[in-house]
Amino acid sequence: MANSTIMIDKKRFREPYSRWKMSESMTAAGLDSLTAYQLSVSIYEDLVEQGVTLIPIDELRSLVLERLSAHEPKVAKRFMTWSRIRHERVPVIILLGGASGIGKSSVALELAHVLGIKQVIGTDTIREIMKNIVAPNLIPALYHSSYEAWRSIAYSVKENKVVVGFREQAAAVSAGVNAAIERSLKEGISLILEGVHLVPELVSQHPNVVMVLLHVENTETHRSRFISRAEATHYHRDAQQYIDSLEAIGEIQAYLKESAQRVGVPVIENKDFETTVSAILDITTQQMLRIMD
Repeated sequence: MANSTIMIDKKRFREPYSRWKMSESMTAAGLDSLTAYQLSVSIYEDLVEQGVTLIPIDELRSLVLERLSAHEPKVAKRFMTWSRIRHERVPVIILLGGASGIGKSSVALELAHVLGIKQVIGTDTIREIMKNIVAPNLIPALYHSSYEAWRSIAYSVKENKVVVGFREQAAAVSAGVNAAIERSLKEGISLILEGVHLVPELVSQHPNVVMVLLHVENTETHRSRFISRAEATHYHRDAQQYIDSLEAIGEIQAYLKESAQRVGVPVIENKDFETTVSAILDITTQQMLRIMD
């Protein structure tokens, strides 16, 4: 079939139909990449066969919705939501919190790929930046790993020292986190933030901000993930250091879950990668639907 150009009329401007762009929109709705691309090609070929050279965006959306509904109603509903988000340029900020070693980074990258979000920031990056501008004597907790921030405490505490030290570090990093959220909302740029420092009670609340806390209950599963991560990464990460600190990491996880429960943040056990990503997509879609209705 000859490569014909089909223009999409978006009212204020026109742009060519892109099979890759269309498949990306369907992938964001939860359709697998191969099926999404095959479907986008099929739609294109049908339009060419019908002699269509210009199609209004609303008519195209209806056509895609009809095709998706035949595959899976849930995917069709997601597609309509994310089509509106893209069309109206609504910023979406997704926060993925959770203790070290539970798969936050992998989930964040997959969500970014599926949703076409270009900005992904880890809170460890924010902590490193803050270390370069804040002296150790001002916020000593910044200069330790999250599970060793208690070493900076030079005073007696009645609470769990691991949690107190972590909370001091998280409170400091939250200043940078909230600044990143505020800038993204102001500039209308979607963003995914992931990291242990995302304590539900410390981050900015906004209708466009979707927060989810990930956790792993089984200690052996948690241990094995540190080993897998060390083997998979191209740079050195001392798995044994994390494994030796599993008790402290578990105490931080318990604190994060309590914080999430106090403010109503969804808590998801990251047992299965695909199930976790799908659950976060559902939560995000539902929240976006509420603010756009």
